[in-house]
Amino acid sequence: MKKLLYVAPHLSTGGLPQYLVKKVELLKQEFEIHLVEWVDCTGGVLVVTRNKLVDLVDSDKFYTLQENKFKLLDIVNKVKPDIVHLEEIPEFFMDSEVAQKLYNPNRDYYIVETSHDSSFNTDNKRFFPDKFMFVSNWQIQQYKDLDIPKVLVEYPIEYIDRPNREKVLKELGLDPNKKHILHVGLFTPRKNQAEFFEYAKALPEYEFHCLGNQADNFKHYWEPLMKDKPDNLTWWNERTDVDRFYQSMDLFLFTSRGTANDKETMPLVIREALSYQIPQLLYNLPVYLNYFDKFNTINYLEFDNFDKNCELIKLQLSDNPVVEQYDEVFIISTYPATDSVVNTTLDCVKAVQKHGYKAILTSHIPIPEVLQKQADYCVVDKNNVLTKHTFYTNFYWNSDQYNATVNLKGEGNDVYHGPAVYTNNYNGAALASQLGFEKAYFLNYDYILKNKEGIQNVSQILNKKDFYFGKHHPAEGDALYTYFFAANPRVFHSKLYPIITGKGYDLLMEIYGSESNGLENLFHHIFKNEGSIYREEESVFESKTKEIFNFKDFSRVEYFTILSTNVPNHFAPYFYISNSKDSRTVYYKVYKDNELIIERTLNVDQKYSFWDLLKFDGEYEVKFEIQDEYSTETKTFKIDQKYFNNLPQNGVFEWKGEIPKPKIKLMHLVTDPYNNPKEIKSVDNIKKFCKATDIEYEQRVNRIWTELPPKDTCNRPDDVQDKPGYYKLAPGHYGCFVAHTDAILAENNKDYDYVLIFEGDVIVDSNYQELYDALIRFSRLAEENDQDIIGFGNPFKNRNLNGPKVEDVYTDVTPFIPAQSYLINRSKLLYIQDKIRTTPWDAFDMWVCNVARLRVGTAEKIYTKHLPGFSIIEQEFKGMDENSPEIYAK
Repeated sequence: MKKLLYVAPHLSTGGLPQYLVKKVELLKQEFEIHLVEWVDCTGGVLVVTRNKLVDLVDSDKFYTLQENKFKLLDIVNKVKPDIVHLEEIPEFFMDSEVAQKLYNPNRDYYIVETSHDSSFNTDNKRFFPDKFMFVSNWQIQQYKDLDIPKVLVEYPIEYIDRPNREKVLKELGLDPNKKHILHVGLFTPRKNQAEFFEYAKALPEYEFHCLGNQADNFKHYWEPLMKDKPDNLTWWNERTDVDRFYQSMDLFLFTSRGTANDKETMPLVIREALSYQIPQLLYNLPVYLNYFDKFNTINYLEFDNFDKNCELIKLQLSDNPVVEQYDEVFIISTYPATDSVVNTTLDCVKAVQKHGYKAILTSHIPIPEVLQKQADYCVVDKNNVLTKHTFYTNFYWNSDQYNATVNLKGEGNDVYHGPAVYTNNYNGAALASQLGFEKAYFLNYDYILKNKEGIQNVSQILNKKDFYFGKHHPAEGDALYTYFFAANPRVFHSKLYPIITGKGYDLLMEIYGSESNGLENLFHHIFKNEGSIYREEESVFESKTKEIFNFKDFSRVEYFTILSTNVPNHFAPYFYISNSKDSRTVYYKVYKDNELIIERTLNVDQKYSFWDLLKFDGEYEVKFEIQDEYSTETKTFKIDQKYFNNLPQNGVFEWKGEIPKPKIKLMHLVTDPYNNPKEIKSVDNIKKFCKATDIEYEQRVNRIWTELPPKDTCNRPDDVQDKPGYYKLAPGHYGCFVAHTDAILAENNKDYDYVLIFEGDVIVDSNYQELYDALIRFSRLAEENDQDIIGFGNPFKNRNLNGPKVEDVYTDVTPFIPAQSYLINRSKLLYIQDKIRTTPWDAFDMWVCNVARLRVGTAEKIYTKHLPGFSIIEQEFKGMDENSPEIYAK
C-alpha cells in the first residue's frame, strides 16, 4: 500500500480540517495515511474537528510538531512517503528553510498542494509542487499562469433526508412553532456574523442561531457583538451535532462576504447545508463563479441592500408565496414584416391567451391590425435600431454540390437586429411595470406555448428570484439565452439603459465589459453580478424549453450577395434564408449589357438556399425582388470589372462538380517563322504545347522595325537612336513594343478567360501539363492578389521583391525582365489597354513597370526559356546571359 503523508498548518475547527477529514475518510482504505499537524492551536477547546482526525489516523502515524519544525524532515525520512500532500501552500505557514529542504529538486516523493485561500498573489509563489488539487474553480483560474497540473477536488454534497422537524427542534429545546435561522462558522470579520446579528435585531419574530467557536485571536471582533446580542439570537459555540441544526432549521443565512485581501474560497458549510437540503440565502461572491446558481435551495442576498434582504428572508420563510396568474404577462417580441411571421405571431399570442395569460406584443415596425386586435397590449417603437455584429463575420454552408462562405461585411449582411430586440424587451418591461404585472415571460414570436406546467415552475422560481435565465456558451463567451427568459418587469427595466442609436447599444460593450455586442453575451454581463437570479444549466434549459414550447424557427438569418467562385471568370449570385417557415416570393433577374437574360420566380416557404453560376463576359446587373403581402424589397448588384475584381471580399462559392476548362489563347510573336532557325524551333515547340493542352494557338507575324522610332510618343525621346546602345532605344525596341501591345489590344482577347503572350524565340522547357496546371493557378493568384501580369519565364533573383510570396508567385516584382512569356487575365485587359493608349512607349519590359506601372507577379520556377541566337533587338548573338543564365535553353 502506498504511503500518503498529509501536512496541515492546523487542525482547529474550520473548513480546512473538515475538508481534510473527508479526504482521509475516503482514502484511508487505499493509502497508509500519515498526518503532520504543523501547530496545535486548538487551546484544548477548538477540538471537534481535530478529534475526528485523531480517531481516523493511527496514533503512531499522527504527529504534532513543536518548536523545532525541522522534525518534519525527520518524519519524511522515516516514513518515506510516496506522496506528501500539503493542505495549504507552504508560503502561508512553513519556515522557508524547511520548505526549501522539503522541495528538494532531487526528492523521491511526489508533492501535492491544496489551498483554502483565494487572495494569494501567485507572482509571489516560491515553492512549486508536482500537482495542485484545488477546492474551487476560482483557484484554478487564480493559478492558471503556473505551468503545473491542476485538478478540482470538491467537498462532496451527500444528500440526506430531513428528519421530523418538530422532533429535532424539541430535542434541542427549541419552539417548533417559530421559524429558526442558522449561521455556521468561526466568528471572524470574513464570516460577517455582525450582519447576521443585525438581521436578528430587525426581525424579532424569528429565532436566530449561531454555531461556531470564538477564538481568542478574534476576540476584538466577537466580543462587542456578544455584548449587544439580541434576545432572539442564541450562540451555541462549537458543536459535535451540527447536523441536527442543519436538519431542523428553516433557513441557512450565510452572510460571509470577505474582502479584497481576505476572500472566501468554497465554504464547506454551504455544501453541508446543501447536503441537508436546508433553504439558503447567501451572497453570490465573485469567487464562486456562479457555481451555486444550479441549486434550487440557494437564493442570493443583495449587496448593500439591507431592507431588501430582510424582505428576502421573510419571503423564504413565508408559507407558499403565490402571485396570481392575472399578475403575470407574456412579452412577445416580433417583426411582422411577412405573412408567415404575422401568422406565426398570431399563433404565439393565441397560445399564450389560451393558457390564461395576457400578451404584450412589442415590435420595431408597424403591427398589422389582425395582431393588434388579438393582443391585449401593443408597443411599437418606430426607431428601428440596428448595428453591425462585432463578433460573427462569416457564414458557412456546405452541401454535396458546393460550399459557400459568405463574408457578412461584404454586402452589408452583418446588419444585426440585437438592439431592436433589446428595445422590444425594454419597452415591454416598461409597459408591464406600468400595468402592475409582477412577473413577465419574455418570448420570441416563433415559440408557441404548449405546456403551462413548465411556466408555472418558472413562476415558482420567480417567487424568490427577480430573474430566470438559461445559460448559453457560444463562441464569443458566456451568454444567457434571450428567446425565452422571465423576470420581475420592474426590476428588469431598472437594470437596462435606454438606447436610441446603434452606437449607444454598442457602448454597452464598454460599460459592461462584454466580449461582443451580441445580445445574449451582453445579457450575461449585465446580470452576472445580480444576486436574485436563477441561471438554468444550458442542457437543462434547452430540454425544458422543448417541453414548454413548439419552435417554429424564424431566426431571421438571411443573406443576399454575389460570390467569387473557383470556376475561372465566373461569379455566383447567392442567397440563403434560414426560416423553417416563410411566405415570400423572390423574383430573380439578371441583365447583361442592359439586356434581360435570366428571369426566374422562386417561391420561398421554408429554409432556402439559392445559387447560380454566370460567366463574367460583360457588365451585369443582378436583382432579387422580394415580395410578400406586407412588404416589398429589392436588392440590386451591379457587376462591372471593378466589382468583379473585388468579389473575394464578399466570400467564395466553391463548386464541387466538374469545372469547365478555361478558354485560353496563346499569342506567339514572330517575325520570320519559316526561315529564322530560332523561330522555327519555337513554333514547333509552342504548337505542340498548345495541342497537348487545348490552348488556342495564334501566330502573330510582326515586321522587323528598321527606321528610327518616333520620339514624340516616347517616354525617353533623348535616348532614341538608330543603333542599340547602353540604355538606348533602337528600332528593335520599338518593334518589340509594338508587337507586344498590338497583341494585348487584339479585339477578340475579350472572348478568352486569359491570354498568354510568348516571344518568338521562346520554348516551353518543362512538362506541358505541369505548366498548364501552373497557368490555372497563376490566373487565380493574379485575381486574388490584384496582379496585372504574371510572368513565368523571368527570374525572381536579383529583382526587387516588393510584395509577399503567395504560394509559388512573388508579387509586385520589379523590373519585369525579360518579358518573354506572361499571362493576362481578361479582367485586366481593359485596364492595360487603356495604359497602352494613354502612355508613351518605352522598351516593353521597362514600360510595364516604369511607365504603365503595372503590378507584376513572377513565378518561382522558370517554365519557358529563350533559344540562344541572334537578337533582333540587340543586333548581336545572345545566349547564356551572365546575369541570368537560367533563362536560356541549353
